[in-house]
Amino acid sequence: MKKIYSRAVLMLIIPLLSIAVSSNALAADAFPTRPIRIVVPFPAGSAPDLLARLVANKMAISLKEAVIVEDRVGATGLIGTEIVARASPDGYALLIGTPSTTIAAASGRKLSFNPMKDLAPVSMGVIISPLLVTGAQSPIKDVKGLISMAKAKPGALTYASGGVGNSQHLAGELLKQSAGIDLLHVPFQGGGTIMTALMSGQVDVAFADPAALPLIQSGKIRALAVGSRTRSRMLPDVPTVAESGLPSFSYQSWYGFLTTAGTPANVIDILNREIRAALGDAEVLAKLSELGMEAAPSTPDALRIFMAEDVSRWEKVITTAQIKFE
Repeated sequence: MKKIYSRAVLMLIIPLLSIAVSSNALAADAFPTRPIRIVVPFPAGSAPDLLARLVANKMAISLKEAVIVEDRVGATGLIGTEIVARASPDGYALLIGTPSTTIAAASGRKLSFNPMKDLAPVSMGVIISPLLVTGAQSPIKDVKGLISMAKAKPGALTYASGGVGNSQHLAGELLKQSAGIDLLHVPFQGGGTIMTALMSGQVDVAFADPAALPLIQSGKIRALAVGSRTRSRMLPDVPTVAESGLPSFSYQSWYGFLTTAGTPANVIDILNREIRAALGDAEVLAKLSELGMEAAPSTPDALRIFMAEDVSRWEKVITTAQIKFE
């Protein structure tokens, strides 16, 4: 009787499981059936927010479904990141990942989530070439001059960042380690105050994003080098740090699209397709160029590899510099 009962239960369960699997497959195939949200862990008007809105507008038209941008600010991007890490794995929550995402993974901090395990890559969004800059009146004319002066007076020169543990700070430490020099870190609150400090001579150098371009063009600050491996299209005459005598140096900012780990592969494929299409749109490309961003759509695997390499780089910098995160 027990065997007959067990067989009867199995005969009931197997069809139910099949129905459940089929229902999930149909739901994924029909994706999306309700609004998608893109969580930006930085304020409205920030570069990640502008990227999200450009892509969201194009996705909404293509998918015939609302795509809503939510700015969830706080804890250096961790609040917004955790929202997506803890969301249902159905593809309806996307995150704009930034260097803060990989720095959090590399920091050794005790977090309530794991950025590399609880998030699934969808596509790279854009790459940004940071600029190593100084004040127009500074005696520093190029990277070689900076290194020479820093070696002559260890610890006398300063570099600014937007705060302890952010990408500008770590880029400055990477520069120090690559060149074998000692620079004093001066943290500020916000990019505007950094530019003011550079122009007044309060600090010597800093890494800045392309938003600093008008100040460079007006002659108020001077671009010494580009942090990325290739020169900036906006400043083609400015060499890279690698070209300036530090061949191993490479630092670039990025914004990518992530979703919750466990999201079905075919849903990620749909999202990837839509994001790549949006980033290939002529109107979007023109706007990104104005903002100093270079569209760099990718496969999920390519973004996964990029992020893993970023984590590895920052882990070494953090360990060597003995940076402590609060």
